Amino acid sequence: MANANTKRALILASTSRRRQRILQNLGFKFKILKSNLKEDNLIQEFKKLSAKNLVQILALSKALSVYFSNIRKLNGNEIIAGFDTIVVCKDKIIGKPKNKNDAFKKLLFLSNNTHKVLTGVCLIDLKKDKIIIDFESTEISMKKITKKEAISYINTKEPMDKAGAYAIQGKGKKFVKRISGDYFNVVGLPINKFHLMLETLR
Repeated sequence: MANANTKRALILASTSRRRQRILQNLGFKFKILKSNLKEDNLIQEFKKLSAKNLVQILALSKALSVYFSNIRKLNGNEIIAGFDTIVVCKDKIIGKPKNKNDAFKKLLFLSNNTHKVLTGVCLIDLKKDKIIIDFESTEISMKKITKKEAISYINTKEPMDKAGAYAIQGKGKKFVKRISGDYFNVVGLPINKFHLMLETLR
């Protein structure tokens, strides 16, 4: 399909370095096109939806944003991949922190609690004129995070661009007590789900 062994061009509708590394490690060749989507505005607009529906709408919106912004540059043979990851704890969406104080509050909210990480995946196959959307969910149980630990972690700057204000693949892994589901989904790209969706486009 759209990997190193085929001629189909894969476009990643994301500038996430974490997603880029995952795709590169899997042997995918891809082009990066940034989405112009105002994510916070869309979350507010659809905040009454369930988390699984919201994250799929966000992934679809990112992929469509890239498509319509670059429609004249595309040759019609590409597959556009859009992703969006959110963290949900006690029915509350925990997005990326706005500042250090916000990151501090988010970490203490997740402390000693269980939350879910959901990633929406959207693939737009321009050749087949087909769109498929799905999502993956992973459950994470966090250890008790002290105020001192939270401040020390925030000072590393790692949590500032992460949903939930922590990175499981980085220093934030020390706060994780248990994970149930796809680890890579927590990083931002559910590998198994992504492969299964690509298979449906064969």
